[in-house]
Amino acid sequence: MPRDAYHHGDLKAAAVAAAERLIEVDPAFSVRQLAAQLGVAHRALYNHFGDRAGLQSQLAAGGFRQLAAATAESDSPAGFITAYARFALARPRLYQLMMAQPYTAFEQEPDLRAAADRLIAVALAVLAPDASDAQTGRRQVMRYWMLVHGGLALHGGGVLRGRDDSGFIAELLAIAGLAPPQPEPPQPIWEPHA
Repeated sequence: MPRDAYHHGDLKAAAVAAAERLIEVDPAFSVRQLAAQLGVAHRALYNHFGDRAGLQSQLAAGGFRQLAAATAESDSPAGFITAYARFALARPRLYQLMMAQPYTAFEQEPDLRAAADRLIAVALAVLAPDASDAQTGRRQVMRYWMLVHGGLALHGGGVLRGRDDSGFIAELLAIAGLAPPQPEPPQPIWEPHA
């Protein structure tokens, strides 16, 4: 791609889109690698993002917007959790980056905050529609979020008994009390020892 390819286009949007693809194959990619892929000088990307953390913040914001869109059509907690888990399983490195953003980044980056706020609004509407107050609603959402995020981390780390992604989601819903448990063979690790 020629170096002037984005002089009259939207380099920032093109960089975020390319970074979304790149992170799934190389989570530790550098700004220089991204610039080379786009055919621009790396200084051009620093002009848009400030530094690598700024690029990661924009990438995470895009992930939160996509996750909000993926869960927005959910009409039940089971639907929300299923859509959430499918997104995280399909885009594991992007999801990890999203969840690795420090709290201060949400306070300092308006785009990241707005994207996370959108996901939170969807989650509140689906997971806590009848909450008596804001604190109760927050806790209902956090209960599901912690369960799903913890399950995803255990599944991704290989700690859980091997299942395909659909089997994992079915078990996650059963653990959340949102689906009947599936019959399973006994697991020696859970059997009591004398």
